[in-house]
Amino acid sequence: MKREVKEIYLLRYVACLGIVLMHSVTLALNMYDIEEGPLFVILTSIQLIFMFGTPLFIFISEFVIAYSYSDRLPKKFYVKRYKYMLTPFLFIGLLDAVLKSIESPSIEFAKKLLLNYLEGDFHGYFIVIIFQFYFIHPFFVKFIASRYPASQVIMTAFIINFSYLAFFNFLDPFKYFPDLAYTSLQWDFFNKMPFPAWIAYFVVAYYCGKNYDKFLSWLQRFRYLLLAVLLITVSLLLTSQLSGIITEVHSKRIDVILYTFSVAFLLFFIASNRRKMPKFIIFISRYSFGIYLLHPLVNSLLKIFLTNFIETLSVFSIIAISFIVSISCSICITYIMSKWKFGSFFIGQLNNNGDSHKKDAPFPIQKS
Repeated sequence: MKREVKEIYLLRYVACLGIVLMHSVTLALNMYDIEEGPLFVILTSIQLIFMFGTPLFIFISEFVIAYSYSDRLPKKFYVKRYKYMLTPFLFIGLLDAVLKSIESPSIEFAKKLLLNYLEGDFHGYFIVIIFQFYFIHPFFVKFIASRYPASQVIMTAFIINFSYLAFFNFLDPFKYFPDLAYTSLQWDFFNKMPFPAWIAYFVVAYYCGKNYDKFLSWLQRFRYLLLAVLLITVSLLLTSQLSGIITEVHSKRIDVILYTFSVAFLLFFIASNRRKMPKFIIFISRYSFGIYLLHPLVNSLLKIFLTNFIETLSVFSIIAISFIVSISCSICITYIMSKWKFGSFFIGQLNNNGDSHKKDAPFPIQKS
């Protein structure tokens, strides 16, 4: 039985809280309709700094699979993921459509529901991306990883990923495709949903997970460069935003790729040098999937309530309230649902024993 990869706890913890904080900032920007000025620059910079969340979850997912099942996937692998990931995707997509149609009367429920399911028009699109890599994984192992050098495969993945995202980052769809129906919606779909937009995270995570011990040795060898690389990549990220080279604030930017890896590697190094993870990090890690799925829904309801206090609360008060309340409520809902026999079909599976290597969990850490 392989030993537990304790580093994953820290990565899940940081990725989860980073996404929640980023969405809390988005809520404040929307409520106060901030579009320019120093405050706007500060808040969008905070958003960019935490844009590693979704890519990091993709990295974590493949890392865990490559570490636990490097040769072949176990029986019922896909069945369990259909149960504990696809059904929550459908359920949360339904709730999102309900809340969005209530929040904005101009949004038709049926249309929003179809967009959620077919276009990934809500935060659950991450699950569709993960499923693509679930299906790609065995073919990648058999036909690519087993036949070509790792350096060549990684380099090819980066070229594909950079080229694909550069097309969407630097091309104006309204200029080159003015007659395309629903231009903005389709552009967003192809920018984020197909696997080439995330292929570098998948490939690097595979080799890191499969060669876990070598990966840790490599981090130790280059430990003095990890922080420097992080500072360089975050500087490039903010510079490209402030200079107007890339103005969209999302995780599908070419400058987010290297930044995400710099965050992931530094977190791995930090965690690898600890005997064990603090209990509060393990706690949040256990609930990370539920927090990811539920916190935007909590924010939708919270926005309705906080609108009544918009004149008395500051922007940063809104961010703090959203961050704390959305996490707390998501954890409470996940805990309550986990006590129900069928709860895991709606909000995902919670590992009750405190370890992340439970073999039925969507993201196991070790093979049991």
